[in-house]
Amino acid sequence: MKFAIDLVCTSNNSGSKTYNSKFLKYLCSTKIDGEIIIYICKGLYTSLENELIDNKNIKYEIKSNKLTKPFNRLFWMQFILPFDLKKKKINILYSPLNIIPLLNKFLRIKTILCLHSNLPWVFFEKMPGNYLRNLFTKFLMEASIHLSEKLIVNSDFAKQEIEQKLNLKKSKIKRIYLGLDKDSNNDQNEYYIDNFDYSQNYILSVLSCVKYHNIENLILAFNKLKTNNKINHKFVIVTQVLDQEYYIVIKRLIKSHNLTDDVIIFKNLDQAYLNKLYRLSKLYLFSSYCEVFGFTSLEAMSNRCNVLISNTSSLPEINSDAADYFDPDNVSEIENKMKLNLFDENHRKKLLQNSINRINFFNWEDTVKQTINFIKKP
Repeated sequence: MKFAIDLVCTSNNSGSKTYNSKFLKYLCSTKIDGEIIIYICKGLYTSLENELIDNKNIKYEIKSNKLTKPFNRLFWMQFILPFDLKKKKINILYSPLNIIPLLNKFLRIKTILCLHSNLPWVFFEKMPGNYLRNLFTKFLMEASIHLSEKLIVNSDFAKQEIEQKLNLKKSKIKRIYLGLDKDSNNDQNEYYIDNFDYSQNYILSVLSCVKYHNIENLILAFNKLKTNNKINHKFVIVTQVLDQEYYIVIKRLIKSHNLTDDVIIFKNLDQAYLNKLYRLSKLYLFSSYCEVFGFTSLEAMSNRCNVLISNTSSLPEINSDAADYFDPDNVSEIENKMKLNLFDENHRKKLLQNSINRINFFNWEDTVKQTINFIKKP
C-alpha cells in the first residue's frame, strides 16, 4: 500500500511540531509494508535528520520553509497538495494537524484526520485571534472532520465530546493515545538557559499564552502562596504567545501584584531546554479548560517532577493518580494544593511513585503502529 503523510507545520515550538517530530522519528524505526511519502518543510527535516533511521520504504517531499507561515501553508494544503497527490497516484493521505485538503473528497483521495483540539466547539470565546479568523478556523476543522473517511482523537474524553458535539458515528472515530519520548530525558539532552539560576526554588508551567489556559488564576494563586507563607519560590512560565492581548493582561497582572521579580517568563523556548527546567523545579503547575491530551504534564513526570493540574477535560484521564488536581476557577484551592505539593513530603513521594507507572503507559511505538494500522484498515 502507498500513502502520504502531511507533516508540514509551523516552525514555532508547539504541540503540533512536537507531534510531527516524534511521530516521524518513531515511524522511521517501524517496519512498514509498502511506501510512505512524507511531506515536510526543510527546517524540520534538517533538525531531525540525525535522529531519523534510514527506512527504504519512506520517501521525503521536502518543501520550502515558507510553508511554515499559516497563510502559505493553508494555500498549499488546500490548492496544491491535492493535485500533487493525484499526480503521484497517491489515494490515501494522513493529515495529523486538525485540517485536511477539502478537495481530496472530490478527487477521490481517502483522507484520515487526526484532531488535536476540540476548542472551537466547547470554548470558542477563548480561542486566540480575532472572531472572523476563529470562525473560519472552526469551519475548516468541521468541514475536515465531515469530509474525512476516518478520524483519530487523542483520548476517550475527546472522542465522546466530539461525537456529541458533531453527531458523528462512533465507527468513524479511533482513540489513539499520544506517546512519551522517555529516552530524551537524560543529561546528554539537557541545555542550560543563560543567566538563569537553577539552584533557586521555583514552580514551573509550560503552556501557551491563551485564555483557555487560565494563567491569571495561576498567578493569583502563586501570589497568595507567597503572601501567606513567606516563601522564596519563583514562578517560571514557559510559553508561546498565541494571544498578544491576553499576554498584555498577564504582564499587567504581574506588575499590579509586585511580582515582576518573582514571575519569570520565557517565550518560545526550544524543547531542548525543558528537561533541566522540569527536573529541578519543585512543582509542575498546569491549568486548562480544554485539553484532548496534554504533553507537558507527562514530560514533567518523566523528569521526576510532581504535577498539579486542573481537573478538567481529558486531564484526569491522561494523568490518572500520578497528579494532583484543582478547580481552575478556585484560586484558594490552587493555592492550597500548591502548598500541599510543596511541603508535604509523603504526598510528594506518593505522586512520584504513581508517576513511574503512569509514564510507562504511553509510548510512541504504540502510537505509530496503531495509527498506521488504522490508516491501512479498509
